[in-house]
Amino acid sequence: MSRSSLRVRLLAAGVSAAAMTASLPALAEEPIETAIRHWISTLDASPNWVAGFSELSYDEGQRTATLRNLTIRSETLATKLEISFGNIAITNYAEAADGGFKASEITADSGKLVVGDLGSSKLTDIRVDNLAVPSFVNYVFDQNRIFTSLAKGWGIIAKASVDSVRVGRIEATETSEGQTSAASFGSYELKGMANGVIDQVTIGPVSQEMPSPDGLLKFTIDKIEARKYDLDAISAVFDPERYIGGVGDGKWRTALGLEIYRNFSIEMPGASIRMGTFEMENLRLRQPPKSFTGFLDTMLATSDRPEDELAQMALEQLSGLLSFAGVGTVRLTDLDVTAPEVERFHLGDFHINDFSSDGIGEIGLRDLDVAIQDKGSVGAERLAIGGFKFPAPDLVVASVFASLGGAEFDPTPMIPTMGFAEAVGVDVTQGGKKLGAVDRARIDLDAYIGPVPTSITSDVRGLDLDLSQIDDRRAREMIKGLGYDRLVADYGFHLSWREADESVILDGFKLAIKDLATMNVDATLTGLTRQAIEDPKALEGALASLLFTRGKLSIEDKSIVERAVGMQAKKMNVEPDKFRQQIAGALPLFLMVLKNPGFQAKLAPALQAFIKAPGTMTITAAPATPVPVMQLIETADSAPQKLPDLLQIEIKTTTP
Repeated sequence: MSRSSLRVRLLAAGVSAAAMTASLPALAEEPIETAIRHWISTLDASPNWVAGFSELSYDEGQRTATLRNLTIRSETLATKLEISFGNIAITNYAEAADGGFKASEITADSGKLVVGDLGSSKLTDIRVDNLAVPSFVNYVFDQNRIFTSLAKGWGIIAKASVDSVRVGRIEATETSEGQTSAASFGSYELKGMANGVIDQVTIGPVSQEMPSPDGLLKFTIDKIEARKYDLDAISAVFDPERYIGGVGDGKWRTALGLEIYRNFSIEMPGASIRMGTFEMENLRLRQPPKSFTGFLDTMLATSDRPEDELAQMALEQLSGLLSFAGVGTVRLTDLDVTAPEVERFHLGDFHINDFSSDGIGEIGLRDLDVAIQDKGSVGAERLAIGGFKFPAPDLVVASVFASLGGAEFDPTPMIPTMGFAEAVGVDVTQGGKKLGAVDRARIDLDAYIGPVPTSITSDVRGLDLDLSQIDDRRAREMIKGLGYDRLVADYGFHLSWREADESVILDGFKLAIKDLATMNVDATLTGLTRQAIEDPKALEGALASLLFTRGKLSIEDKSIVERAVGMQAKKMNVEPDKFRQQIAGALPLFLMVLKNPGFQAKLAPALQAFIKAPGTMTITAAPATPVPVMQLIETADSAPQKLPDLLQIEIKTTTP
């Protein structure tokens, strides 16, 4: 989240609180004038604040009290804080039995918030309708426990109710590193708050100018909308006293239903970024096993602690800091970028779903179209990865401590796992020529044992590659001679491990190349144990225990034979049919190089039939007893002619 968007969110919360704070006079059963005087004098008498006003009057006919020039200023905070108002009018004030109060209407013509040298905000035309505020009698702001105090304050404010809060205009300035930026937030409107939930907040239009070393940056947002702010959910997570027995309940609470930034743009020297919407949906908070608010208090209250001590404290709280928040969806739509050398950049959608310390549901994008001058372009209907599962935060912290302490630890449990990756409608072009494309490609990973997936499924449809990009000259010439300028193919397989018989099964491997051939492979290996999968070191040596059980390879001719025969016949200036017959007749002689007469007798007639007429050749291997994979490798290296007999290979050719 950018600094400006964070400022907007804090401002939204601050304006709501300021509008209510302007009306906190009733602390006892007294008339409104006496109550206001008592509240201000009590605040002024405290060691932390200075408070005062210029005039207080009451119109009994209108049942309205008017307070002029109210100012409240901090005395002890490290950063100066001052809140002031012009004229505040309170109508139909009534005290509540719990020490709180109600008012049918509160208005203020102006207000100002100053935060030291960091910045200030000016508000005009403030109006609050049907406000009910609980008692703050027992509320104490402890400057040594700033975050805890804020959490308790939000818990009290969550008990308030209001029909609406409106601010006509908000102007703000901020100073950082000697540079001052100015922002306008247009109007602010809050509609409906009850039972700790703010129903809706609207801000806009927003504009901001920020100086930078490269020139002025300009931000604009047409409107910001937020729905279902749950102040009680925030208080429940950050107030340590709400942890029953000091232990967090781990229950997810929705703190924000939906927040939308509409028509967001950034202008900078020579470039611009425009975004249709930025959305965050279902921001969730939960109590970690132990509250970390005390750590935040310490960080805010003691800036002079040694860095190594603060780092140690941060590590101790890292588990809670990592796990307390999650979000249902973060999404941006219709992103367009203009910049030098960028012909076009459009992104229809980018999103992150179900993100927390538990994992990520999906990171994806849609409708991508990028073109760079003299570099080509890339397009995609959809790109996504997801199904991530993260290690438990406690495990992460334990591993960090072990690493810092120099102790040995197993990093395997720290490796996240991934569920899938997918690409749809991808194409790459250069100089107006399509270099490559794919209709759909997807891989699914499942049934993990530690970081190892034991179920892998891959499916690629409509792979389209420009073969002229092949570097090898002879390979290009051969491909051209076969009549191909592009490779169009489908590809897929399913690989799984079955614990019952410790088998690895390759099921449904398929490579279908258009106008060439289709190849299908099935195979089974046994001897892979769970122990080998769980231990990466053992997995490296698992090959020694693997046994080949069965396998099948089938090749279906899709014109590859005709094209190969035609190419060679042309080179030899022979009719294709005649050359085909010559090749078929010479096969027994060619196959003598295999030095396995029995296998040659099986292979020769199958190849002859395959060459003479388009069909399918199937090779099966089914040894009577499983053969060690290491033995197959050694035989292939030392005596390859023995492999057919070792695997008991059978060959069959069928024609349509």
